[in-house]
Amino acid sequence: MKIATINSIEISSLCDNACDYCPAPDQGQHRETGLMEHAVFEQAIGWVRKFAQAGTQRELNLFGVGEPTLHPALVDFVAYAREHLPARQRLHLNTNGNRMTIELARALKGAGIDSVDITAHKARAAARTLRIFRAAGIAGRISIDPITAPNNWAGQVDWFAPDYFKGAGMECPWLRRGQVMVMSSGAVTRCCIDAFGRGVCATLDDDLAAVDLKPFDLCRDCHHIP
Repeated sequence: MKIATINSIEISSLCDNACDYCPAPDQGQHRETGLMEHAVFEQAIGWVRKFAQAGTQRELNLFGVGEPTLHPALVDFVAYAREHLPARQRLHLNTNGNRMTIELARALKGAGIDSVDITAHKARAAARTLRIFRAAGIAGRISIDPITAPNNWAGQVDWFAPDYFKGAGMECPWLRRGQVMVMSSGAVTRCCIDAFGRGVCATLDDDLAAVDLKPFDLCRDCHHIP
């Protein structure tokens, strides 16, 4: 399967939490981390637009293995994506809520975000952010997946291995749909859980539509079927 859609643009690979069940704190030991530059984001959106015009682009998520609200240009990035993509294109992001304010929520809504999920790593921040989103009219949900549907990021963290059935319906959507994630540096990886950059297959300067996606070492221990 060749690349057909950019599922995620990781505008920040930094995080202000250090959760036991997440590889984010260790990413800097394996790959370049930081905040995505404007030029890189615009180049990524250029590819998203090409895939949208080809009819293969699905939703676009402005997050990766990091906290997007750490990027001071978050609202500008949302507005830029909305301006350059079809109106039907769904824009989504995740946040831990640590830095969420009613002003930021309203700005995100005004910029064109469709939904924001809250990763409930800290109960107070999640509860406060949920109320802020309700006041701002932002759709979303609270995720407690590390508790209710845990996985160990294909062996990248010391956490509970997935105990749900690995069968029909668990085929890898990334390989099946030709999805990729653009990392904060501009590198393109084959999977959203590739915290350490082991599945990098291209850069934004390459002809992404010609790049073949194949399983890599994380696929062996993943809860999805390659």
